[in-house]
Amino acid sequence: MPSPVTLADVASSAGVSSQTVSRVLNNHPSVRPGTRQRVMAAVTALGYEPNLAARSLASGSSGTVGILLAASLSHGMSEIFAALARAVHDHGSEFILATADGTDPASVTAALAHLRGYRVGSIVVLAQRTDVLAVLSTQRDQDRIIVVISGQHAFASLRTVGIDQALGERLATQHVLDQGRRRLLHITGDLAWQDATERLSAYQAVCAEAGVPGRWIGTDAWTGETGARVARRLLESGLPDAILAANDDIALGVCHELLAAGVRVPDDVAVVGFDDIPQARWSTPSLSTVIQDFDMLGRQALALTAEALDGGSPESMTLTPELVVRDSSRP
Repeated sequence: MPSPVTLADVASSAGVSSQTVSRVLNNHPSVRPGTRQRVMAAVTALGYEPNLAARSLASGSSGTVGILLAASLSHGMSEIFAALARAVHDHGSEFILATADGTDPASVTAALAHLRGYRVGSIVVLAQRTDVLAVLSTQRDQDRIIVVISGQHAFASLRTVGIDQALGERLATQHVLDQGRRRLLHITGDLAWQDATERLSAYQAVCAEAGVPGRWIGTDAWTGETGARVARRLLESGLPDAILAANDDIALGVCHELLAAGVRVPDDVAVVGFDDIPQARWSTPSLSTVIQDFDMLGRQALALTAEALDGGSPESMTLTPELVVRDSSRP
């Protein structure tokens, strides 16, 4: 196996010093255009790949952002991760990714240590459970950690950014109540997730305020099959006149089974989802849902990294969701 090309090899090929090669690779303004062109030609010809990890360690610190994925890649988390990656790229920075099991404190701690080994300037944690926050709140460098998580929490020492899940569910529930529907049902996602518990609590609160039963069915997944399975049970036991699903996949599964059984949506049963996945607007009927601006969430998370590096006080930022009414619940 051939030895990797070194910085010294590039310097020898280009007829310059190793320090000059380093300046070229770091875009130092003092390098003459002709020298820069000669060095880059040698880099290309030799296939040199700089050791970015070693460079970060040598500098003692870096503007690189660490991203810790302590959650499964659901639609929302994958969108947030993509938005964060785009924001880092647009900012001219780079990121290093680590993963952890959000249910295992030791896994989260090990992943944080891995990112610190690269001397990252800040760490953005994508989480779905408040268990992760408990681990993060004990870290010595928690002032450099930004957490993307939904819902309320009691960890004032952490910088967090999220979308107001309770408001989104309130908007959806009030929407069907305003149509005079009174036999409501909420289908939860996995209640181990902060998103699911926040949405369920908000639904129950709105129902209590309206004086109607806040009936709900708990599930352990967020899939279309989960929604279809609940719908089959409802066809046997009796249908509500409105279903508030904890996400769009569940809602689409519900719609599929109800329509196949001859139930009219929304005439007999109105259905509202949560998230606005791409299929929501193209389904038949098109799905009413709560829109979450995941792109803005990713960009705000990156903005908080700058505040963390500046030493500002920890703060929580909450974005506002929006209800979009489509055919599945249109009055």
